[in-house]
Amino acid sequence: MAMYNEIISKHLKNISHCAFCGNSASSKCAACTLVVYCSKEHQKAHWKQHKNECLSYELQIDSNVGRHLIAKRTINPFEIIIQEEPLVIGPKFPTSEPICIKCLQRLKRSESLVESLCEKCLWPICGTGCVTSINKNIHEGECTVLVKGSEKIAKNNDYMYDALTPLKCLLLQFTDKNKWNRLMELKSHMEYRGPESEVYEEINSVYNYLKNNYLSGEEFETSSDLIHTICGILDVNALDVQVAGLELTAIYPTVSKLEHNCLPNTGISFDKCGRIYVYASRKITKGEHITTMYTNALWGTRERRAHLLSTKYFKCKCKRCSDATELGTNFSTIVCNVKGFCKGNLTPIHPLDDSSEWECDRCPNTVSSDKIDAILTELNHIVDKALQNPSINSLEDAFSKLKTRIHSNHYLCFNVKHTLIQLYGHSMGYKHSMLTDDLLKRKSELCRDMFFVLNIIDPLYIRLNIYTSVILYELHLALLESAARISENKAESKGMRDEAKVLLSKALDILKNEPEGSPGFKLLQAYKPSIIK
Repeated sequence: MAMYNEIISKHLKNISHCAFCGNSASSKCAACTLVVYCSKEHQKAHWKQHKNECLSYELQIDSNVGRHLIAKRTINPFEIIIQEEPLVIGPKFPTSEPICIKCLQRLKRSESLVESLCEKCLWPICGTGCVTSINKNIHEGECTVLVKGSEKIAKNNDYMYDALTPLKCLLLQFTDKNKWNRLMELKSHMEYRGPESEVYEEINSVYNYLKNNYLSGEEFETSSDLIHTICGILDVNALDVQVAGLELTAIYPTVSKLEHNCLPNTGISFDKCGRIYVYASRKITKGEHITTMYTNALWGTRERRAHLLSTKYFKCKCKRCSDATELGTNFSTIVCNVKGFCKGNLTPIHPLDDSSEWECDRCPNTVSSDKIDAILTELNHIVDKALQNPSINSLEDAFSKLKTRIHSNHYLCFNVKHTLIQLYGHSMGYKHSMLTDDLLKRKSELCRDMFFVLNIIDPLYIRLNIYTSVILYELHLALLESAARISENKAESKGMRDEAKVLLSKALDILKNEPEGSPGFKLLQAYKPSIIK
């Protein structure tokens, strides 16, 4: 990761100076946008050198994965593969949370009722002087539409925040034809989103709100089908973006074509204006698919595949999904409970078949997929209840119950353990100096168990870097306390302190490229004072 900021800086410098002569320039290479030229003559003169650095990928299409990107050459770790501006960026979609329509900062419910309003469209804002780093005119486009019927909307406090980003998309057909055309090239999968689908009524409510309040005149007339298509494009292609502390939704023309894999070979970062950078998180060989991840890495295989099928309309067949043990982590493994004594591991016989029976690795027992779902539903309630108002006692009690039904590395256990390690050492009555040697050892073991899992499901620290850094930081604190207690044994104490120093350094390194204002950036600032001299 250390190279990543240097690469970004290099590219930012390149795009303001001619790659051939070094003079100020603004004409970008149309293929990769990574360099600029002051004239067409200098671009031609530089092509022999630049052609090997230009687009490192090509778009391909096949019947199994549809459109996807293939590496045209070897792509080195941390090399930027794609950088591009969003076609559209706006409030998180879908969401019902009130936001300032000018700077997109989240508002409290009370603020959306009593605070300032946009002087034109009368939608809530956080103040008359609010600005955004993304685009100072980000509200200008839809404001001209929202002004219609503004008094009625404001009077009834009838603000549907779900409608804002679809409206931004819709307006591209009037404000930027090129972006509109590129947007409409993206998949909406309308064949799965008809009147019989669950999502249809949700999107219909967005259409009815826009139609009844803003789009009824000739100037902005639109159809239900078009709104459904736009929302389909958002659901299938949009990314959740954190920029300057804001939670937003954005669509990128090329990045949207990246193929999903539960073990992706790229990482993603954003600058303060919402520009996206896709970089290789490891060496990518010529002909290899360039991949990202569309779902939550901390979900089990059934949950990940169900989410991808319901939102992206495909069944994942990646290496992790294809392995019954999730690459040896047992992240979805159920405990066999035949007659209460077997305690073997239940895993699916055919991991890519959602209706597959699960078999025990110790006895002949098999369990139906419906039974597995019932077990998970029951255990989810236990975890949700324990995490509602977490305490060490409630979490340890929940963990004890879970271990009789699922593997200790199961994702439900992981959720409990991740909260436990933060309570041990920080909660009232359980500060590190107050923990018994056994509890201190327990915290260390929990940290190591989780780190083992994360090293397998996110070996490049690109999707779960915050989780990993927290685990490493908490383990380093436990080691420092243990080292202090055995100070008379200088060799062992020094070994613990040295390990703690390495762990803290790794925790900081994992977070160092987090964008300013993000949760990861705030965590980094909180951890920095702990640097061991």
